[in-house]
Amino acid sequence: MAVDDKLRKLRNVIPFRQVYKHLTGLWVALLLLAFFGCVQTTELKERDQGKVDKATLLVELGKAHFEAKQYEEARKVLKEAIKIDRSNVEAYRWLALTVREMVTKGYDEKIYENSRYRRNLVKEGYKALDKAIRLAPEDGELRLMRGIDGVKVPFFARRLGQAMDDLNRVLMSDVSDSTKAEALYWLGKAYQKKAMSYWIKVVRKDPNSEAAKAIFDRMRPALRRFELSQYQPPILAIDFMLGFPDEIEPQTAVWIEDREGNFVKTIYVSGFSGHVKEKQVRLPKWANSSKFVDVDAVTGASINLGQHIYVWDLKDNSDRTVEPGEYVVKVEVKHWPSMQYQLVSAAVNLGEKADRTVVEEGNIIPYLKVTYFPVRGR
Repeated sequence: MAVDDKLRKLRNVIPFRQVYKHLTGLWVALLLLAFFGCVQTTELKERDQGKVDKATLLVELGKAHFEAKQYEEARKVLKEAIKIDRSNVEAYRWLALTVREMVTKGYDEKIYENSRYRRNLVKEGYKALDKAIRLAPEDGELRLMRGIDGVKVPFFARRLGQAMDDLNRVLMSDVSDSTKAEALYWLGKAYQKKAMSYWIKVVRKDPNSEAAKAIFDRMRPALRRFELSQYQPPILAIDFMLGFPDEIEPQTAVWIEDREGNFVKTIYVSGFSGHVKEKQVRLPKWANSSKFVDVDAVTGASINLGQHIYVWDLKDNSDRTVEPGEYVVKVEVKHWPSMQYQLVSAAVNLGEKADRTVVEEGNIIPYLKVTYFPVRGR
């Protein structure tokens, strides 16, 4: 069959003009899609770049708030930056630093509304650090930050193992010698904390064992002298020792009652108990006695292992000088999570003559001395 005849038959079977028309339309459509796609891609790129720029500006604003110690404002701005750009390492870094400062501040009145406020802050800080390190796994400064925080935070965060890994990674990286020295210091603190956890387990399991006794003896700090020259009598010096450290600082209260057991004044109460008040009472004797009437003026940072000295100016919670007579100093301590607890009382007579009482009992508060100094010359 001739070639022309074959072509004639194909034309009868395939409508070339229609096919050509459709192919032409398809090419035009493809060209239009490519054009508008380029336009849309450009718009998307511009929009994305605008978001990145806005996030960067917010990070700078957050840093400015941080430098001004306006941590709540810094936190809000940095979280807004993260909403806009979830790949901004600096936003996560500065949010972690901001939350760290808020946690370091200690307990405040917000604990009353939400007793888990500080714990939630710790989690928020770690979430920011974890995200930053996922985005920049080779950043030695971020690893150092997370390592230090993992050593500092309470045991319930369960970050000590990760902290030790981070600090070892810093030591193997190309950071400066000063950064490596800091990593070594905190790695030592981490091993110290880990070692202490074994002693705490012994005391928690059997506080009356010979092993526990050896631990208490080893931990007991040396006494220091009370310097009367720094005060104007009449005063009462309250000198006591805390003989055991737990995973976190214990809750402690020091207060005065009269001989009939009536509340006179709180001398000191540690931060969590002072702010959370009746919502989570770990110091039941102090709570029942004080009814929290004067906590705002005497709540302070939590104290830990060692000797502590407080001075009472012989005024009650209404700022009136008390009458002469017998008074009782009480010190109550509660550890957590070991739940070690002790209450110690010491009576003293406030009159014309000096008086002193020493109580040595138990392991949590192994030593309490109260000394009354009357007006000089008596």
